[in-house]
Amino acid sequence: MKTPTPEPKDLLSAFEMTEDGAFAVDDAERIVFWNRAAERILGFRSQDAIGKLCYDVIGSDLCEHSECGPGCKVMQRARKGRSTESYDVLARTASADTRLLNISIVVLRGMRQSETLAIHLFRDVSESRRVQMEVQRELATAASVSERETGAAGTRLTRRELEVLRLLTTGISNSQIAQTLGISPITVRNHIEHVLAKLEVHSKLEAVVFAARHRIV
Repeated sequence: MKTPTPEPKDLLSAFEMTEDGAFAVDDAERIVFWNRAAERILGFRSQDAIGKLCYDVIGSDLCEHSECGPGCKVMQRARKGRSTESYDVLARTASADTRLLNISIVVLRGMRQSETLAIHLFRDVSESRRVQMEVQRELATAASVSERETGAAGTRLTRRELEVLRLLTTGISNSQIAQTLGISPITVRNHIEHVLAKLEVHSKLEAVVFAARHRIV
């Protein structure tokens, strides 16, 4: 005897105990399931959410996902048995705060299109995104400072020091630099010492690496 295929609504209890918030949206774009984690994260009780339009609860005016709202494309895909890549939503809580949620979609298809459900699994990523943005800002600031400092280091070198540095990058010796520039080896050594001091490095190799990395020559 063939085992009856469970209807999508019969499977909703499986999402009750997950640590992720979970709610199910039906073909009419109304919430038909709301788990305890969803209540914990957003503050809405199941009786406050069930029966309402998804975007009325989450807050479509704050939604960063362009497909959120009436005629939701997430549900359009779900009706065809297709899922949606995870996306972020700036959602409204019961206390009128906001939470940045990352949402994944699980599609439960019914025998009829009207029975199809889109399960929204979500987690609060507000803090991790905030830290990520701070790190990105710090990296951008550091890069800007480095660029300014590098430019300043390059402009501190005299024309002759830049010539010496450029010749150092070719790998030739001090005496060959002296012959090329028509100056004494002692003068070359003095120029190299000045270059190292201005670039704040400790060897000719470090000076060459610094010059290549920052495109001074």
